[in-house]
Amino acid sequence: MPQASLAFVLHAHLPFVRHPAHEDFLEERWLAEAITETYIPLLEMLGALERDRVPTRLTLSLSPPLLAMLADHLLRGRYLRHLDRLVELAEKEERRTRADERFHRVAEMYLARFCRARTIFLEDWGQDLIAAFRSYQERGLLEIITCAATHGFLPLLAVTPGAVRAQVEVAVAEHRRFFARSPEGFWLPECAYEPGLDAELARVGVRYFFVDTHGIAHATPRPVYGVYAPIACDSGVAAFGRDPDSSKQVWSAEEGYPGDFWYRDFYRDIGFDLDYDYVRPYLPPTGQRILTGLKYHRITGKTDVKAPYEPERARERLEAHAAHFVAGRVHQAAWLARAMDPGRRPRPPPDRAARHAGRLHLGLEGLQRSLARGRERLALPPPPRHRGPSPRALSELPERRRAHAPRAHPGAARALPRAGE
Repeated sequence: MPQASLAFVLHAHLPFVRHPAHEDFLEERWLAEAITETYIPLLEMLGALERDRVPTRLTLSLSPPLLAMLADHLLRGRYLRHLDRLVELAEKEERRTRADERFHRVAEMYLARFCRARTIFLEDWGQDLIAAFRSYQERGLLEIITCAATHGFLPLLAVTPGAVRAQVEVAVAEHRRFFARSPEGFWLPECAYEPGLDAELARVGVRYFFVDTHGIAHATPRPVYGVYAPIACDSGVAAFGRDPDSSKQVWSAEEGYPGDFWYRDFYRDIGFDLDYDYVRPYLPPTGQRILTGLKYHRITGKTDVKAPYEPERARERLEAHAAHFVAGRVHQAAWLARAMDPGRRPRPPPDRAARHAGRLHLGLEGLQRSLARGRERLALPPPPRHRGPSPRALSELPERRRAHAPRAHPGAARALPRAGE
């Protein structure tokens, strides 16, 4: 029976912001918000999956600027003070909203969430989230990879080859410093490729990298199976492209799940809604209103009139969307497995790319079972049927198979076009 695999890859990066001369600097809240809303919940979920013995294998890139901020003791202390203020504000909100059950449930949710985040950050991991991610890598749940040293846009830096080399070398050195091992993977900043980058990555021991969809689909020569199979570069490094169908569903507010009317409206925040004197202690020293993180309304629709957020209904939608996403990927993978003849499929060199591709992939069967309980809780349209390549592309497959056999992609170092081409 044809087999297929799916790799889940998450990219984590923030610009480096650290202002020791200011007790409260607005841009440092980017880090605080990301830790509270993304990194701690991710760690909490990994812990839950491990406890429930759910087979899990994720790839996560942690950029050097983000690692530097997570390791900084000044920023750790400031994040803890930020959490303390969030807990204080949520406690006030829990008391203020007791007369209105619609908002009181949401206030209780925030209070529990912020208290839990404080416990995880302070007590579970001793303010060291890098150690938390490292522990999950050592236990086999995570594959942590790196990015360029400053997340620089490498095709633009290519006018100075030494700058590109420094971006790669410093990134690898920082990864070794934090994780005591060399990174095997590399997330190209903005997923942008420049000819010759794969050779720079190979020189420092990187075995694979990620590039945007068009970097694979528009390659020369055209890949036999487009973005659905890695390209093996002459340097021995494998290039993986993003699947547009998967990313669109989890990213696009227009075509995917984020725009669902039952999810929270990010821009409707008590920092703007409530009385100024009430929220003033939680605003920057300059006094301007900002997003505090407490949001009581849901997206509702393309209107300024917003309905109250209902956590229970949002969780139902979340579980249904997760089941819908998995069903769509299962259908897509099954179609591709049938269409991509495994007996005649071009393969990357077995010494590196093929072996690592097998390590990267997370089987869908276990994930499908783990989400099965949520599938029937809320009706959704059936998962989109994957139509595969266009009729023209499908008709060209036999000819393209012959043209590329027996080697997958000769001249693959030239196969990925410049960004924007």
